[in-house]
Amino acid sequence: MFTLNTEVKRHCSGLLGEMLDESPIVVIQGARQVGKSTLARQVTERCDAWSVSLDDTDVAALARSDPRGFVGQAPGRLLVLDEAQREPTLTLALKMAVDRNRRPGQFLITGSADFLRLKTTGDSLAGRAEILTLRPLSMGELQQRRTPEDWVSWILAGAPGRIQAESPEATRECIISGGYPLALSRRTPASRQRWFNGYLQSIVTKDAEELSGGDFPGKLPQLLRLLAAEGVSEYVAAKMARHLGVSEKTLGGYFDLAHAMYLVEALPAWGVGISKRVIRRPKVSLVDSGLAAVSVGMTVEKSRLVGGMEYFGALTEQFVAGELRKQREWTASPFDLYHYRHRDQEVDIVIELPDGRLILVEVKSGLSVPKGTFAKLEQLIPGDRVVARVVLYLGEQSLKIAPGNYLLPISSLWTHPDSAS
Repeated sequence: MFTLNTEVKRHCSGLLGEMLDESPIVVIQGARQVGKSTLARQVTERCDAWSVSLDDTDVAALARSDPRGFVGQAPGRLLVLDEAQREPTLTLALKMAVDRNRRPGQFLITGSADFLRLKTTGDSLAGRAEILTLRPLSMGELQQRRTPEDWVSWILAGAPGRIQAESPEATRECIISGGYPLALSRRTPASRQRWFNGYLQSIVTKDAEELSGGDFPGKLPQLLRLLAAEGVSEYVAAKMARHLGVSEKTLGGYFDLAHAMYLVEALPAWGVGISKRVIRRPKVSLVDSGLAAVSVGMTVEKSRLVGGMEYFGALTEQFVAGELRKQREWTASPFDLYHYRHRDQEVDIVIELPDGRLILVEVKSGLSVPKGTFAKLEQLIPGDRVVARVVLYLGEQSLKIAPGNYLLPISSLWTHPDSAS
């Protein structure tokens, strides 16, 4: 079992530095315990920065009583405001400070919620702030890969070079473990289970209540467990609302809250408007495959059993989409992620580039791939827009089936050579 025993340098640290050089306000947002404060410290430890945490009740009270004085406490320096969602009204004072002085690198803000969209936020800081979304550790970060993994750029370059693929069992453990740094520092599955249990308990009893203005959504824990049990699934509001025993409106409020805390990710449907038979619902999942696995008691051992193999398939699809989302923050080839379903046939992941080109990805959690998988991909979305069709599976072999058609290990997402090599 892999154990993280050192602090990891994040691949987006260079991007964060560029943002601070260009923008007066930079916001790092993401779920609790993904490493926002650590990233802020790593990037600012060599510059003249002053850090305060709004998790400290005395600091938060001071910010509330004198917001203008609070944001002006470090003139000429970089002021780091940690856990700023505790006092979202500070944004109005930040706006005023930046309007008086547009100097880049004045404020670095971290938040465990999308506080710029909260009702209590004084200002959205539109045009004044750049936002970096930080997710759990990528597999390349965990393995301390020197060059950030950039799978999409590598595929676009024709998938050159040789992959040093992970073994199927090592890949299986990556999927089950996820990327939360503190969970990965625990040495036993039982210890990780306790950490995740405490993490979820803290979120649903403290953060959710605070962000909802005291109107605590009591069914939020059940919603998170339901999403974990589904792995990755289409968002059918009526079905989920019935399962939880709430109205669709109430369910929507729960989802808004879970999104605001960066606990839930959505994969939009691609191809809306092409055909009435195209399913338009997004797919939803928890932000981390390790969080989902622990929430339903899934282990590496159970994932091999008949009762666990089907769930492991959905978890694997969630994991692949999650790794690609992380790489979007630093890729040299910007892209968007979607899924596609036409009647009872689907493409797990559709990668769309700004110029309209597509990469189709099918995810398989087994050591072999059913016959006809590539033919299905060609039939579902034909045409010149598709520059590559990739089947990712748990095995180790890499094959170029035809021009633009690749059978690749799931671990190619982080073990691929540099696209320039």
